[in-house]
Amino acid sequence: MPVARELEAELRQIPNWTHVSFKKNILSTLDRSLDQAECVENVLEGFYQGIAITGTGSGAPGILCITDLRLLFLISGKSKNPPESIDYDSVESVSTRRGYSATKIQINLQDGQVVLTAVANVNQINIFIRDLETRIEGPINDESREDGAGENKLANLNFLHAEAKKTVVAINDYKQFNGEPTFLKQMVDDLFIVSYACIKGEPEPPEETRLFMAMVFIPLRQRLVDDRKLMDDLFRYDSLPLHHRKAILRNWHSFNNEIQKVGRSRLNGHLKSLNYLRRHDESESSTHFDRMAATFHTFAQVAIKADGTVNDAEAARLQKIRTIIYGETETSAGKEKKVQKQAREREAEPEESLEEVLAKIDQLIGMAKIKEQIRTFVNLVTVQQEREKRDLPVTPVTLHAVFYGPPGTGKTTIARLLGKVYRSLGLLESGHLIETDRAGIVAGFVGQTAMKIDEVLSDAMDGVLFIDEAYSLTLGKGDKDFGQEAVDTLLKRMEDHRDQLAVIVAGYPDEMKEFINSNPGLKSRFNRFFYFDHYTPKELLQIFDVFRKAASFTVTGPARRAILNILEEFHAERDKSFGNGRFVRNLFERMVERQANRIARITPLTDTILCSLRKADIPPGEDFREHT
Repeated sequence: MPVARELEAELRQIPNWTHVSFKKNILSTLDRSLDQAECVENVLEGFYQGIAITGTGSGAPGILCITDLRLLFLISGKSKNPPESIDYDSVESVSTRRGYSATKIQINLQDGQVVLTAVANVNQINIFIRDLETRIEGPINDESREDGAGENKLANLNFLHAEAKKTVVAINDYKQFNGEPTFLKQMVDDLFIVSYACIKGEPEPPEETRLFMAMVFIPLRQRLVDDRKLMDDLFRYDSLPLHHRKAILRNWHSFNNEIQKVGRSRLNGHLKSLNYLRRHDESESSTHFDRMAATFHTFAQVAIKADGTVNDAEAARLQKIRTIIYGETETSAGKEKKVQKQAREREAEPEESLEEVLAKIDQLIGMAKIKEQIRTFVNLVTVQQEREKRDLPVTPVTLHAVFYGPPGTGKTTIARLLGKVYRSLGLLESGHLIETDRAGIVAGFVGQTAMKIDEVLSDAMDGVLFIDEAYSLTLGKGDKDFGQEAVDTLLKRMEDHRDQLAVIVAGYPDEMKEFINSNPGLKSRFNRFFYFDHYTPKELLQIFDVFRKAASFTVTGPARRAILNILEEFHAERDKSFGNGRFVRNLFERMVERQANRIARITPLTDTILCSLRKADIPPGEDFREHT
């Protein structure tokens, strides 16, 4: 159960909490009523007519709370009545009716209805409704969205203005990313490519589309804009500066020339900035690609749907744009080319302190035993180094390691971070990671295997060589298999360069034990073992949250429970090849694809629609089982 003081601190972060009466009593009731780890996301004060709680007149006074698990209504003042709890699964729809001094929010349930009459201002209510939308599956019918055409058009223009500002802020966050002075220009060029795909074949895009794109590119391509006043005023306020509308549209033609020029030349190529972010994520275990890919995809959605309509051709364009953003950058070049790609892309990494690296390790989900082993190793090396300073005898420290475990459990991530630990401790000069497998080091002719190993080791020198599925080196049969030659050559090189290289071999537990025991040389050089277990379903759900948060998605309550059910089902059926984190990424990406299909024709767009994953977006278990 939450501690009252901690709960109060959390509630202070909710703007609507400021306007709540009888805070002390409400807080006390909440503290008793919330389940362990249950979080309150928003509150709204009003008069409530519910199932068990009814009151007189407009209802009982109190607050309706949106938590991550349910809706909860608490009566104000000193009341012994227990709160009324509404499970999100039981909500079929919500409707609102705006009056002169109050708004009625009617929540239609499977077995009845409840009504909250709120006297809060429109902004408070709108924020509450928006947060409620992210939690329920049924529709919300808000009368304020059915106003006259003029007001709807103005609301749409302000929406386009807000989305343009979000895109600009997101792009500018990557100015000179990773010390690359031209990265921002590359990202804007890629946005031109996506824009070209949005309007390709249209002689003149709708005015709303031109307005939206121009608002995005005015601050990003300032050299094409002469109107300094326009640039200063464009995003000064939270709504579109209507007196600049014509000036914004006048700039469209300059941007369209750039869109046509860049788009025609590179439409079928890769989005270079997103490719760079994906490679950076692979080396740093970060999520920059997911975040910016979502920004690009949202930009395309808004641009195509800006006028409130979507035809068949536009829906097809959205599908193609998704492939441009995600499909092209996700295509693997093949494991055999991976070492060459890593060698070309490897650059000097910024120095990180040991504390910074260990903090990254601690932030990883699960892996309690692995984290403890790394801490023990750090302590051992620290003590040994202190003994060495005092001319006391020291025991040699082995850098080579064996990683046992199924796929998708973070072995490559830990190998990369372990290399940084080695560098921080002064055990390796660089600590970078080079990945390879049997195909990368075993050749088909006599003498070629040693050459391939030397080439890989040259790239890995002063760092970590990570050999995935290492047991496959000794699984070959027949006189023409050179896997054993690879093992013998590797052992010799490990001895020759024992102070300049760490070799980590990884694979399934049983196969790796057989591999290590197959050769006395392997057994003597590898004496540090890390076991990576399957993630639990709750840990897999945490991994899902990492992916969705990086891409700015929310998940409704029913969808979240359904996701956990899927994870529990597949976890219970798992074998040694269960994909763990990879399984979760596949699930997330398929949900995003299904969401894109679901909302392709929905207009007008809202943040909630663009960023909300619902139960309907989850692929059927049978269908998912066939593709994972």
